[in-house]
Amino acid sequence: MAKMMGKSNDLDKAMAQVDSLINTQTGEQRALMERDTTRIQRFKSAVLAKESKAHRVAVDFGGGVAAQVSMELLNWGIRAVGRWSKDGFWANNVDLLQGAPHFVLGLGVYFAEMLTRNEPKGGGEWITPTREVVSEAAKIFGQLGFSNLVRAMRVRWGDAKARDVALAAVVQEKAALEQKLAALQAGKAG
Repeated sequence: MAKMMGKSNDLDKAMAQVDSLINTQTGEQRALMERDTTRIQRFKSAVLAKESKAHRVAVDFGGGVAAQVSMELLNWGIRAVGRWSKDGFWANNVDLLQGAPHFVLGLGVYFAEMLTRNEPKGGGEWITPTREVVSEAAKIFGQLGFSNLVRAMRVRWGDAKARDVALAAVVQEKAALEQKLAALQAGKAG
């Protein structure tokens, strides 16, 4: 019987150790869960702040204004150089120069910003609002430049077609006048 009591005590001690381990692990797990819950809440708050309407409007509007203002200033400078050039390269290509450089610069800055952006590691890294605005401005700047470039090419193509039509009309008018002149000269000669 004493042997059985000894086994029972050993069993009670083992069960107490198991209960102690469970309580210790449960406490550690509870602390881990609380820490993870806090991290998740901070992450949710950061995402909500980063994707809030106010933040999106600020980035979009800030980038759009920066792109439009810089484009207008650059175009003003190009037009001034065109007026100074009078009949030179700049004057003859003001329309294309108000689109092509913007397109190339905008795409270059946008791709450079994207390629130099850090990849998110671990819990993720947010890009700074300044980088967001620069990225948005570069994207819009490039698109505005592309739009101007396409419009300039479309106008030049339309002008070339109109010039061809006008040239054909002038050639016809010249032929008609030459015929009248030949008829008048034949009438005076005869």
